[in-house]
Formats: sequence, structure tokens, C-alpha cells
Amino acid sequence: MSNREYDYLFKLVIIGNSGVGKSSLLFRYTEETFSENYISTIGVDFKFKTFKIDGKGLKLQIWDTAGQERFRTITNTYYKGADAIVLVYDTTCLQSFEEIEKFWTDEIYKHAGKNTTILLIGNKSDLPNKAVTTTKAQEYAKEKLMLFYETSAKTSHGVSQAFEELSRLLIIKRDMNLEEKKIKRKLKKNSQSADINKQHTFDTQNEPQENINLWLRPNRKLEDGKQQQKCNC
Repeated sequence: MSNREYDYLFKLVIIGNSGVGKSSLLFRYTEETFSENYISTIGVDFKFKTFKIDGKGLKLQIWDTAGQERFRTITNTYYKGADAIVLVYDTTCLQSFEEIEKFWTDEIYKHAGKNTTILLIGNKSDLPNKAVTTTKAQEYAKEKLMLFYETSAKTSHGVSQAFEELSRLLIIKRDMNLEEKKIKRKLKKNSQSADINKQHTFDTQNEPQENINLWLRPNRKLEDGKQQQKCNC
């Protein structure tokens, strides 16, 4: 690892309807705590999580956003530059799941970009009165190319695993992007070198040559002969 305490820094934004347990997930993952009495987030909040995975140091900057409609115009600005979006619904609330397609995915594509990695989380999986089946959520996530996990912020079930899998994917994408940039720089450098060589060859071929007229060059033997004849006279 470098002199820093981490090799990778990623920005994550947690979104979803109010009451689905976004703040509970954040505190469970970053501080390993849970409370039944969380107050709804006003605007935005964030926490850091630094850890190692597969021998690499990571630092996650995780933003927790308010789900209430009156705060959505404020939280939209925090999507910019996000490496991943954590999209949360409540497994016991069908409306929170339906709102994903009706509202949240459009917000992601509009403010975060279509290539942003998305982790879909069905929270409160410890509760028995499930309104959204695992199969239904899995099929939706597969269709939309999202990672999917069911979690319980209360029991911690699946929370670390979800963020770790997301982190591994982000590392792969970051490394691929860096490698792609290296290849592009190398190709550009080779292209510039080829252009320079081509220009040099062109300049050499078109360089003015000394114009030598053989008809005007003195014939040494003829001159010597004339001198000899002159002396013999």
C-alpha cells in the first residue's frame, strides 16, 4: 500500500424512500451500531469507512440522503461524481420498491449518469411480513444490471457483504479505466512518433539537391590533350 492509508477512494450515495432504513444501514456498516429511534435525515449526512479487502486499502465516502420529496432537489446535487449509488427499499413496503422504477432510476440516470454502478438493497429482511419477494427483486436487478442484496440493518445480516461486493466491483472498474487510459496514451504517443517520422521522411525526400550539369563539367583528358598539342607546336 502507498503512503496513504488507502489505495482507492470511492464516493457512494444512498437513496430511496423515507423510512426504508438508509441511515440505519449507514450506521450499521460504518459504526456497527443500530437504533430503533433514528430521526429522518434532513438534507444529507455522510460518513467514512476505511478498510482492507483482498490486500487493498479502501476508503468509502458514503452519503446518506433524505428520502422526503421536499429534500430531493437538494440531494440531487450530491449524485455528481458518485462511483456508485446504493438504492434502498423496504422489503415490507411494496410502494418503496415500486418507487424505484417510477422515480429513483430516472433520478440516477439524470444526475449520476447511466454508467454509474448501482447496488439495490432490500432492507428489513428480518421482518416476517415481506411484501416484495426475493425473486421479484432479483429479476428486476438482473434486468437493470444492478447488484442485489437483501439486508437487515437491525441484525447486520448481509450489510458488510453487500458493501464488500460493491467495493470489489468498483476496484475492477477503476483498474480497467486506468488501464484503458494507459493504452490510449501509448497509442497517442506512438501515433505522434509515427507522424514525426513520416514528416521527416517527407522533408528528406523533398530536400533541394545540388543541380550538377555534366555537360558543363570540364573534360580533364581533353584539356590535357589540348595542352600537349599546344606544347608540341
